[in-house]
Amino acid sequence: MRRFLSFLLVVASVVCLLGSCKNTDNAEYTPYISFSVFLRNPVFSHDSIVGCEDTLRIAYDSSSNKYLLDTVSLSDTVVFVVGFGSRGNDLKAALVTYDSAALAMRCDLSKEIEEVLTEQSDVRKTQLYFVKGYNFVLFPMGYKPRKAGVHQMVFEVQSDSKYSPVKHTLVQPVSE
Repeated sequence: MRRFLSFLLVVASVVCLLGSCKNTDNAEYTPYISFSVFLRNPVFSHDSIVGCEDTLRIAYDSSSNKYLLDTVSLSDTVVFVVGFGSRGNDLKAALVTYDSAALAMRCDLSKEIEEVLTEQSDVRKTQLYFVKGYNFVLFPMGYKPRKAGVHQMVFEVQSDSKYSPVKHTLVQPVSE
């Protein structure tokens, strides 16, 4: 009898534990933005970067909640890879806002990414809206300064999570 009661207690505990598990289809994760190394004036050869050892340092300023990059000059070109993700949730949008008079921005989307964009998207302005069912995109970007000063780029990811959206601001000082 004691064995039977112990068995029932174990089964009841397992049922309670399994019953209390959250359904992962309704998961709520904070979306994220990731950046690769920022390369200054890379040398391209056959669709790859060769011989570039000039990277920009980046520092996080917690008082302004911004990322500060090393200073570049008007003749520089900066390239990097950006990723927008939402783990267990669907991506809705990946947006980059910046002053187009100050920075000439470029993003290189693969055919696979372009096929999952809605008609609302504007690739030239880096305003990307996604169809349902995707939770991560990764693509190269680059920019060339058009005028001296301190310029900001705001990267935003939106998902169907209650913790959405998430924004990161990059500050790029540009000298003459």
